[in-house]
Amino acid sequence: MLDQLIDEMNAVLEAGDWSQVVVLAPVLHAEYLRLSDTLHAELISDLYNIASDALQHPLEQMTEMVLR
Repeated sequence: MLDQLIDEMNAVLEAGDWSQVVVLAPVLHAEYLRLSDTLHAELISDLYNIASDALQHPLEQMTEMVLR
């Protein structure tokens, strides 16, 4: 199950589909917690926050990327 979730997450990340990252991240996070892998669970939580922010503030995200 974990490998399938990772593959799905990689696919939506490659596609730049932030809305699907927001959907998949909690499922993947829960799976890592079930496996007692807190490091990866934290990384997925961070990824969820990044995707959520990108959806809420798309113009700000793009402006920051251009200015870097």
